[in-house]
Amino acid sequence: MPVSGLYNSQNSQNSQNSQNSQNSQNSQNSQNSQAAENSQAGPDNTFASAALGQARDGTVGYWDGTADRVPKQDGRSGWDALTAMATGPRRAVMDACLQGLFKVTLEPVAKSKPATGTVALGDDPLVTLEAPTSTFLAGKQLHYLRTYADLRGDRLNEIIMQTGDIQSFFGLVGYMAPDATKWTLALNQAMLRLCTVIEMPFKHGFDVARPIAMSRKVQPLIQTPGHGSWPSGHATEAFACATLLSRLFLNAPVDPVEQIKAGSELYRHAERIAMNRTVAGVHFPTDSMAGAVLGVTVAEALINLLEGTPQTRTRVFHGAGYDGDFTLARMAEALDNGQEIASGTLSLPTGLVPGWLAKMWDEAKDEW
Repeated sequence: MPVSGLYNSQNSQNSQNSQNSQNSQNSQNSQNSQAAENSQAGPDNTFASAALGQARDGTVGYWDGTADRVPKQDGRSGWDALTAMATGPRRAVMDACLQGLFKVTLEPVAKSKPATGTVALGDDPLVTLEAPTSTFLAGKQLHYLRTYADLRGDRLNEIIMQTGDIQSFFGLVGYMAPDATKWTLALNQAMLRLCTVIEMPFKHGFDVARPIAMSRKVQPLIQTPGHGSWPSGHATEAFACATLLSRLFLNAPVDPVEQIKAGSELYRHAERIAMNRTVAGVHFPTDSMAGAVLGVTVAEALINLLEGTPQTRTRVFHGAGYDGDFTLARMAEALDNGQEIASGTLSLPTGLVPGWLAKMWDEAKDEW
């Protein structure tokens, strides 16, 4: 359900147009045709094109076709070329770069092992998720839906808003605006889109049933999506954003595991966003745990690539046997015990980050 608001970033990921209601660069109403980012100073239409054609014919006179300018594009850096692009094309360039770094693969159920999915960075496994069966969920997870349903009255407004907008909740912790933190917003929205590209093949491949498929008494507050439940996309995106924004908001290197253990504000918001999906009746706690592991690990790897850090952490979530609840404290425990979430290290290759992306990262850090 689309939700309007200052940081309505997930409504088709249109976050850099988040202050549309204030139309901040359109202060002179009489000059409405010269609104921000409208490079032609007005909408293209038949009347405008005819008027421009007449103006050209009346001013150019005879032209023999020779050049009289030297294009500034000659020798221009990748960063300068990127900053000249409109929002849509710039996003396409960012997406092609970031999404090209990660590869999702799935293995089918076998007699001795669960359905397994892996996110690889290059050719090396970064995150591995082992999915639960419907029988396991019905016996070990469904009862949580009854308990969480008691919170529906308190969480209704959040649940509805978060169907289309989670970024606004992180804006409670760190000031974000299209002019002041342009590159923070651009990177955060790119992270959201990256998460979607990663999580959806898992949802499709695992095709884990939603709670409503196991009991008529779940009766969710919102319409249940038609795609698979595991991992939770909201948890993936919320924890990825919390990880990325922790690095930027604090303007210093951070350890996401320590931030989770400390219960930092950004991760508390991520936890609540994820939990609200169980309150709403559309996700199990294990869905959120899987998404949180996925989001944190992918975002941590991307940050380490951007920072030039030689290593990043890998994780395996043994979700096929995870029957617990989802909270930050429970996640910290699972990260510590190594049984439910196993960790390792991966050496990061060099040369994966183009110059323009490294420059964008520096610009985003400078905003804080």
